[in-house]
Parts: sequence; structure tokens; C-alpha cells
Amino acid sequence: MTNLYVWLRFLHLFGLAVFLFAHGVTGGASLALRAPVSVASRRLLRLSQRAGIVANAGLLVVIITGVWMAFAGQWWGRGWLWVSIVILVAILAAMGFIARPYYMARDATQQPDDVLAERLHHTRPLAAIWIGVLGLAALIFLMVFKPF
Repeated sequence: MTNLYVWLRFLHLFGLAVFLFAHGVTGGASLALRAPVSVASRRLLRLSQRAGIVANAGLLVVIITGVWMAFAGQWWGRGWLWVSIVILVAILAAMGFIARPYYMARDATQQPDDVLAERLHHTRPLAAIWIGVLGLAALIFLMVFKPF
């Protein structure tokens, strides 16, 4: 592999680390917000919003470097790459659907306690965790083993 490919792989993994770290903050906050609304819960929601910005930047780096590496490594004809893309799109769609109530709660930090509590009541953080963990495990398997 070329020197460029090695740097792309480094940036890809670095973007993944940034994404996972920041997204972990958001996920941790979603698990902690099952209690009644308080000043602390509003702070966690604002922290989650800021961490989401960092996570999205990390994910963007992962996607850009992944596409670039697919061209640099001439991987487009391999099945594992296409399955990986399908899995990534499915994860993003499922997470967007599952996390929508949480995003709505994050946007409601200035609302009264009862409105915010109602929005938090509809969140499903454990479902999002399972989707993320299983999807990430599948993606890592495909990237490491390139089975087909």
C-alpha cells in the first residue's frame, strides 16, 4: 500500500476514535437522563448537544477517508465494502429513528420541566446502544477480515 493509504487509514481510525468518544458522551447522557428533570439533566442535554457536533465531525472524517481508501485500494469491486456501506446506512437510519425523541429532548432544554420530562419519557437509549454495538461489531469484522 502507498504511504497515502497508510495516512488515510490513520485518519480513518482517528476519526472513528473521535466519533466513538464523543458519541459515548451522548450515549452516556441518554442513559443518565431517566430521572426527573433537574438542572443537572438540562446540563447533560446541553453537553450531549456539544458532543454530538464533535461526533458528527468524527463520523464525517470516517466517511470521507473510507470512500477515499476504497478508491486508493481499489476495493469497489469487493462485496464486503458494499455490505459495509449498507450496514452503515442502516445504522444511521435506525439510529436516526430511535434517537429522534432524544434529539427532541435535547432541543427542549429551554422548555418547562413537564415538556422536557415528556420528551425524555419517549427515549429508548438501550435500543440505540444495541443497534450501535451490533452494527459497529459487524463493520469492524468486515473491515478487518474483508471476507468476500
